This record gives sequence, structure tokens and C-alpha cells, in this order.
Amino acid sequence: DAILLDQENYHILKLFFSDKPYYQKLVDLMHEITRFTSYGQCMDMASNVSNKRPQFHLFTQLQFESIAKYKTAFYSFVLPVRLALYMSSFDSEEDHKIAEEILLKIGHLFQVQDDYLDCFGDPAIIGKIGTDIEEGKCSWLIVIAFKVCDKQQREFIETNYGIKDGDCVRRVKEVYNKLNLKDAFHKEEEKQYKEINLLIDNLKTKSQLRPKIFTEFLDRIYKRQK
Repeated sequence: DAILLDQENYHILKLFFSDKPYYQKLVDLMHEITRFTSYGQCMDMASNVSNKRPQFHLFTQLQFESIAKYKTAFYSFVLPVRLALYMSSFDSEEDHKIAEEILLKIGHLFQVQDDYLDCFGDPAIIGKIGTDIEEGKCSWLIVIAFKVCDKQQREFIETNYGIKDGDCVRRVKEVYNKLNLKDAFHKEEEKQYKEINLLIDNLKTKSQLRPKIFTEFLDRIYKRQK
């Protein structure tokens, strides 16, 4: 099913845009983002191989940032905006580079929020029960936990992480609470929000892109609950 849907992307592009001057740019961009998303999926699976314990030595800040960038940010935020720019005759490589920089940071924040909500969000609001802990995901929370925990806490997390058992999940969350990861998340969200706004504010000196393109995305996800 996934292969069929992927191929249909290019069929749709050909049906509706093959007569447009920007057609080849749309196709090339779609191929590029599909490739990047595959990289992200591969990195995500490499740190959490099926039927094996999570590869905790890979649970690093760089690994998380790479997964967030390639698995989430490119297709969720960069792709739709850059497609729209091409369709609006914004062909400047510099404009696309600037847009991509901002959108990747928005996508990174989105993934940090996703990981937080998976653990601490209200299922009645987000519409699902989080499974990152039992699935052994390389999430933002465990990466930060490994940065601030002591040796005993790390061993406790590793013993209980990636196991499909409610008690194990509860134990991991107890350590997260002891490490004040809720506070760490709120500080991180504010920090990233300010950094992204600064990039948007600097647009007027660097590009003709309208800030609203980015503020609408940012305002929609800032302090989101689902």
C-alpha cells in the first residue's frame, strides 16, 4: 500500500502540473524529501531494532536531532512550503535555503513536543495512548534523561525501557518525574520558540519571504496539547 501511495504522488504531479514551468522542480523536490524521510526512518529503526533491546548507545542528542530532522521536519514542514514557493514563482535558491532553515527548526520543535505529549499528554486530548517507552523509541525525553541522570537511574531506565509492560512504563515515568523532565521540556519549548521567532524577525533584512508563512506554523504548534 505504501509503495502504491508513493508512486501515486508522481502520477498526481504529472496529471495536474506537467504543463507548468515549475513541474520539474516539484518532482525533484518530492524525490529529495522522500529520500530524506527514508533516511530518518532508517535512523529511527537503527536505534530500535525489532525483536532486540533498544540500542541505548545510539540514544544521543545527535541521533535524536537527525531523526527529528529527516523523519519529521522535512516532509511535514519543508515540503509543503517549498512546493508552494515554486508554484508562486519564488525560485531563488537563497529564499528556499532561508525557508528550509526556519522550517527545520519548527519541525524539530514539533518532534520534541510530540515526544513529550506521548509520555505526559492527556490521552483524552491527544486521542491516543503514548507508546514510545514500551516501543523503545529514541525520544527527546530519554535523550535528556540520559544527560542528567546518575548511573543508577540510567541502569533503571535501561532495565525497564522498551518492554511492553505497564509496570515498566510506570517505572520509567517515575524516573522522568524525578529528573523534572516536564520542567526541562517547557524551558526547551520556550528557548526554541524564541530562537525561531528571531530567525523570522531577521527575514526582512535577508529575503522577500513573508513572515506570516512561518508564524502561522509556529503559532499553531506553540504550547499545543495534541
